[in-house]
Amino acid sequence: MSLELRPTFTLGLDEPTGAVLRRLRAQMHAPGVEVRWARQPGGGAPSSVREDQDHVVLCVDVATRHFWSPWLMLDIAQHDGGTHLHGRFSPHPSVWTGYAFCYLTLTAIGFFSLIFAWASQLSGSGRPSVGLIAPVCALIAFAMWWVSQVGQRLARDEMVLLRACVDAGLRAPTTSDAANEAAEPA
Repeated sequence: MSLELRPTFTLGLDEPTGAVLRRLRAQMHAPGVEVRWARQPGGGAPSSVREDQDHVVLCVDVATRHFWSPWLMLDIAQHDGGTHLHGRFSPHPSVWTGYAFCYLTLTAIGFFSLIFAWASQLSGSGRPSVGLIAPVCALIAFAMWWVSQVGQRLARDEMVLLRACVDAGLRAPTTSDAANEAAEPA
């Protein structure tokens, strides 16, 4: 069991970023997977592909997508003469936003309940039992983490599919590489 809320991976390639982008654009596809290209920080549609786009979103096709289905965000950047790929699995962006907002809310409620309990204890008035809200918030946060782990287990096959799509795109030779191999004498 992983402790990560959103599993990540990083790949370093010794190739120019343009070559990696062209190869991924040409070869990264699989049945049941949507591939969307974008230029950070904007959004893009599957049909709008430009040379300078450096952000890819892979998700399961709408027909088979579930509430727990993962999205793979892949950022591609030039780094030390090569290419740096950073991938992060997460739920649908709106699900992740709601999840993060719940954590923020629980943290704020727990923090302020401890402040009110401390103030009540210092002043000798009020109810210091309000401080018991903080452990309840911590239990709810733990339950949310546990639910995220269950969701990752449910989505494991889809995560493997999305990662395999990226790996297939990286393994496939570019058309210029294939032409160079064909031109070389055996």
